[in-house]
Order: sequence, then structure tokens, then C-alpha cells
Amino acid sequence: MPSINLDDLTTNNLGVFKKIFGVTLPIEYSEDWYANSFDSDQIVKLAFYSELPVGAMKAKLLNIESFQGNFDNFNTSKLVSKSIPNAVYLETLSVLESYRNLGIGEKLLNYLIEETTKRFVHEIIIHVHVENTKAIDWYKKHGFVEKELLKDYYKSKGLTNPDAYILSLKV
Repeated sequence: MPSINLDDLTTNNLGVFKKIFGVTLPIEYSEDWYANSFDSDQIVKLAFYSELPVGAMKAKLLNIESFQGNFDNFNTSKLVSKSIPNAVYLETLSVLESYRNLGIGEKLLNYLIEETTKRFVHEIIIHVHVENTKAIDWYKKHGFVEKELLKDYYKSKGLTNPDAYILSLKV
């Protein structure tokens, strides 16, 4: 039976990390976003299925009250040094389409839940494009609840329908 393993992001596998997101997501991330993956407030993993890189996840600590708004605000913000993190923001979790429904996304999510609780944080939040019903259903199946609809969240990314749902998981 093929195994699912998680590994750290390194400068040597950064290209694979970029490629996974590039082929699975409808938006592009900046080079700064990828460079920030190595910061201490980031929780980042690559997922391997029988030694093939097939999934990735990137999240960060934040204080949710300190900012709000759109995609650019959430994805370029950093935790202010005097702020106490009260949530983990799951920036993205992706698995190559051919490898979905094999437990890879669940393994990445379980790792994130473990890391969140180790940091004494009790909530994971994520934005999901309103038209990504498969992802919304998957997150709800894993305990996330819909908190609100953000109008124009992805407006700067040029999506036809730029709205997003905020989903939350208490851990």
C-alpha cells in the first residue's frame, strides 16, 4: 500500500511547492509569499505519496482582530510582535487532482491541527472561493463551519466572482 509522508519545505524543494500551487489554484502567489514560507510564524509542509510530491499546505499565526479585508491584506500581513496569536490562518492547502480522496489532504490538515494546539491556539480559519464547492464541502466534512461571506475578497486576483467564505475550525 502506498504511503503518505509529510516533509519540511526547503530551498531545494521550493520549486515543487510552487508547482503544486500553480497547477491546483486559480490564483497566483507572489515571490514574496513563497519567500515568507520560511518565516518562523509559518506552518508549511509538503505531502508525498509513495515519494512523489502531490500536496502542500501553508498557514501562519495571526491575531484575527488586527486586520481584515481582502486577499492581499491577509496574505501579506505578518503577526505584529506585540500581538498574541489567536488563530492560525490556513493560506492554502492543495493536493494534485489525481491524488485527491486518498487521505493526503486529511493528513496535511491533521498536521496543522497538531501544530495549532502545540502553539496554544484554538482556531484555524480559511478563506474559500465561493465557487469552490468541493473544497467548502471537504472543509465542512472535517469540522469547519461557515462564518461569513466576504464580498470582493479576491477582487485583486481578477476572478469573475471575487467573493469568499470564511470557514473556521475550533481546536
